[in-house]
Amino acid sequence: MKYTKFSFSLLETIEKKKIEEETIKIKNLYLKKQQNSEQLKLLINYQKEYLKKIHDKMMSGVCVHQWKNYNNFISTLQVIIKENINSIEENQRIIKKSLKKWSANKMKLKVWEYLNKINKKQTLKMKKIQEDIINDNCTQLKFLKKGKLLSCYK
Repeated sequence: MKYTKFSFSLLETIEKKKIEEETIKIKNLYLKKQQNSEQLKLLINYQKEYLKKIHDKMMSGVCVHQWKNYNNFISTLQVIIKENINSIEENQRIIKKSLKKWSANKMKLKVWEYLNKINKKQTLKMKKIQEDIINDNCTQLKFLKKGKLLSCYK
């Protein structure tokens, strides 16, 4: 019976460690998502600023080389923005998977805690039964051996 008690408590501690690891992973992913979102806002603001500049320059007249440079910069900026958006979406998928895994680990932990609790109750019950049996045997021996003092706990 001690082996099952040990295994349930061991499984319980393993699940607790898994939950802690998943929690840390999820927190880090949220921080990464927040950083990517802030970076995306900055990139979009840069894009708007440069689009406004190119628009103003086009109105006043711009040479072809400047227009190509602005155009190349804007197209590069758009590629970076798309990569950032893809990174945020991938991060969101990973967060969802991690939350599902965390939830599953949480349910497993509850099962192991419940089984460990039941096992502890059964172990205590068995110990009490064994103590009662030992006490009953001692009292029976006392009555059987009349005239002699018998100490049960020597």
